[in-house]
Amino acid sequence: MKGFLRPLAFVVAVGAVAIACAKVPYTGRLQFNLVPDGIMRGIGKSAYPQMLKNKKVVKKGKNAETLQRVGTRIAKVADKPKFDWQFSMIKEDTVNAWCLPGGYIGFYNGILPILSSEAGMAAVMGHEVGHATAHHGAERVSQQLALLGGLGALYLFLEEGTEMKTEHKAIIIAAAGVGAQFGIMLPFSRAHESEADVIGMMYMAQAGYTPNQSIKVWERMGELSPSKVPAFLSTHPSHEHRQKHLAKWLDQGQKKYERSKKHKGTLKAIW
Repeated sequence: MKGFLRPLAFVVAVGAVAIACAKVPYTGRLQFNLVPDGIMRGIGKSAYPQMLKNKKVVKKGKNAETLQRVGTRIAKVADKPKFDWQFSMIKEDTVNAWCLPGGYIGFYNGILPILSSEAGMAAVMGHEVGHATAHHGAERVSQQLALLGGLGALYLFLEEGTEMKTEHKAIIIAAAGVGAQFGIMLPFSRAHESEADVIGMMYMAQAGYTPNQSIKVWERMGELSPSKVPAFLSTHPSHEHRQKHLAKWLDQGQKKYERSKKHKGTLKAIW
């Protein structure tokens, strides 16, 4: 165990020092990222068929066609030529959508009534694409690597530097893991969600969809399923928080929308 943890802790420490300080689009936040983009794209490519396995993927009809149209427009403004953009409409009542690293996207039928219109779909599409272009997946993996290295260093200290009883050492290691999860990991997850909201609003505006529809989507989401989870323990911001946060960026999004030369997306309700 010690032979494994020493090099792991060293690799994480060296990687953290050598990391490039990349900035997230629009928000300008400096990222902690140890994983090359090519590796994450490969992970997304491998995971996509598994995510769709045993799912009913709808390839024809209004819903699938709208998804392809909206996805293509958002992908163009995202400007990631190495991404292999793919869009799948999944016939399932789940209220969800996701985007894997590399541009592999899934939408569920269950979310369509909340989206209401093509512009509503663009809001969620922009959000999911924002996760991918901001490399949130790679950042989460990097956090896990750093966390594993940190706990490994703590283990070595307790193992070699103290006379503490084994059961007491185990309690400290467990407590450190829980503390790290709630003090480090979850706040980053909420930050990623808020960041993807902003990036998504900018993408949809550039693609010709009125940006205030992103706020409308979260209003409808809140009416459907009000969150009962305390904000401190939630991996996602509350619907109210998301609406207020997006409202602060609305003027900037509106300017991008007005400058967009693309065909303006429809607000007509289609679901």
